[in-house]
Amino acid sequence: MNDTTTCCETPDKEKTAIAHREPNPDHLAEPTWNASRREDGADIEVALPGVRKEDLKVEVRQSRLLLEARRSQSENQGRLIHGTPAPDGYRLELRLGNALDGASLTARLESGLLRLAIPLVEAAQPKRIEIA
Repeated sequence: MNDTTTCCETPDKEKTAIAHREPNPDHLAEPTWNASRREDGADIEVALPGVRKEDLKVEVRQSRLLLEARRSQSENQGRLIHGTPAPDGYRLELRLGNALDGASLTARLESGLLRLAIPLVEAAQPKRIEIA
């Protein structure tokens, strides 16, 4: 984060210090996420507030899941004078287990929550053996 303190004059010429964040297009934070197991795979939920579907990239390379997202910039954002600034975007990289089929991953973004469903590879699927 790139914080600076700026001193400016108010209309009555009184000096006032205002803390604000300088724009930094590469300020990417790790989003909050959790994973759970199902009998036939795994689910991952990632919190991405302020991210639109068109600003989100999800890739699977070998056994790595890479997620990058940029937050939408509001036109009436104003200058932050107190509080924690929201990140400009998010980046998350996870290593998938060998039993998960990353190539068959499905993703859905709804109200700032990305839901990923990753099935097991065919060889790892439980199989019922019929007895003759």
